[in-house]
Amino acid sequence: MARDDDMTHADTPDVPTRAIRTRTVVLGLVVGLPVSALFLWLAIRGVDLSQVWAAVTGANLWLVLLAVPFANLLMVFQGFRWRHLVEAGQKPGNPVFVALMLVGGAITNVIPGRPGDVARGIWLARISRIPVARSLTSVGVDRSMDVVTIFVLLLISLPFVEKPDWLVNLVIVTGVLTLAAAATLAAAWWYTNRSAGGLARKGLARTDRSWVRHQLSGVIRGLSVLSRPRDFGAALGLSFIGWGCAIFAGWLVALAVGIHLNAASIIFVIGVISLGSAIPSSPGMIGTYQWLAVTSMAVVGVGAADALAFSVLSQATWYIPVTLSGPFVAWWLTRYERIHRPPAPEPGDA
Repeated sequence: MARDDDMTHADTPDVPTRAIRTRTVVLGLVVGLPVSALFLWLAIRGVDLSQVWAAVTGANLWLVLLAVPFANLLMVFQGFRWRHLVEAGQKPGNPVFVALMLVGGAITNVIPGRPGDVARGIWLARISRIPVARSLTSVGVDRSMDVVTIFVLLLISLPFVEKPDWLVNLVIVTGVLTLAAAATLAAAWWYTNRSAGGLARKGLARTDRSWVRHQLSGVIRGLSVLSRPRDFGAALGLSFIGWGCAIFAGWLVALAVGIHLNAASIIFVIGVISLGSAIPSSPGMIGTYQWLAVTSMAVVGVGAADALAFSVLSQATWYIPVTLSGPFVAWWLTRYERIHRPPAPEPGDA
């Protein structure tokens, strides 16, 4: 009996041609823009904006420029990490995954509703010829890896910072999400490698499954990263390296503004800002990013004006390069897909 091969043409009809739908954009505008406007108002309320401008214009430009490559190395290592989390017969190389991360980031920076992750998942499914359910599930696992990494980093920083009630609640919620992610991955591993039903269905061809079971199979295979311990360990290591680069970039920007933070404080600040990216907001987290920076930096004793200046410069270190790179990287990916597209089957080859 034929196996459910990753490279068969039977998988390609599962890949939708449109990753960004109008209702997603509309929903993002309706929900995201008011939320961002509210958080921006909360961030600048009572702050002398002339002081913020003076801090921005008086920042050490060389330190800010030095922070740019480290801030964007996060996406590079996330791309490397994502490749280890994808279950496919023939995966493209690391440059493709990094390019998909950049395109997804650029889309999220300019279109509300955070459609960038969906877009990169669908594009990967097209390039790798794997079911879209499996590809999108790998994106979810990839994002869960961020939550786990940041949760660990926050736990490391907690003994060295004050603990307001909102921070305790944030750590509890993040811990619950981390446990839920771990339980989900463990359940997928058990089903794939230990359960009678999972073992029996491994050899089924696409035509032997209903559409629903085929999609569920894609989701489960996308979650079965624990079945590949070396890939899981490499992904976890790359995650910490990537976030280490982002934290170092944040420390450089803070130093450029005249904010001197120890290691625990900058880990805490970047961790809170990064976890807050899940809040629905306008493109690029504008407004939400500023509020999160002001709120987290207040815990480590930084004033609102300096925190706002930090948020503007820190956001610029990744927002501008990723957004500007989007069209060029999308062109490269389109060309790559055209060159590496499998030839159409000859009549009668089936």
